[in-house]
Amino acid sequence: MNYSISKIIPYVRRYVLLGIYDVLDGERVPYQKKEDTVVAKAEVYGNLSTFSISAEEQEMGTELKVTMLQSCVGLSEQGKERAMTAVMDRIVQYLENELLMNNRAAIIMPQEDKYGYGRRPELHIRAVRKGCRRGEGPAV
Repeated sequence: MNYSISKIIPYVRRYVLLGIYDVLDGERVPYQKKEDTVVAKAEVYGNLSTFSISAEEQEMGTELKVTMLQSCVGLSEQGKERAMTAVMDRIVQYLENELLMNNRAAIIMPQEDKYGYGRRPELHIRAVRKGCRRGEGPAV
């Protein structure tokens, strides 16, 4: 039986995917890119398990989903949940550090049609530079 957890995070799918790859590469975790997911064999708290990690664009962000495909032998239900949460937390913390702490912000901006009515919000990443007013400074 596969176990899953998911979380909506306020970043565009492209940045979430890059965050997944950066975290896995940084920890030297072997992984394979599938159609819409990344399958990784990672050691979490000393237990080697196989995870499926996906990012799907939603109305107000991107759904990051972690599924345990195969757990280490003897891992309890709580251990499985902790392992999936640890994988998700590593990715979310990486994204927060890269996008928010390094003067970049994920901004949710509702788009208006020609009559001034709001449409589905679009997510945009824009650099925030200290000491620069909007429209000034280098683009990132």
